[in-house]
Amino acid sequence: MERAENELEGGLANLIAFGKPFINNPDLVRRFANGWLLSKVFDMNTFYSPGEKGYTDYPHHNIDV
Repeated sequence: MERAENELEGGLANLIAFGKPFINNPDLVRRFANGWLLSKVFDMNTFYSPGEKGYTDYPHHNIDV
């Protein structure tokens, strides 16, 4: 997030995209807004495979942690 902000502010980019982080952090925007850590756990073996495994089964941030 910090790197993205620096590149935008420094004029190095007009747009920043977040690909993998959106897959394993279904609440990515809330994580950024609250300063919560991003999950780095994802199963690339399930990318582009049929079914919900690997797309809709990643947990949201546990705010009780």
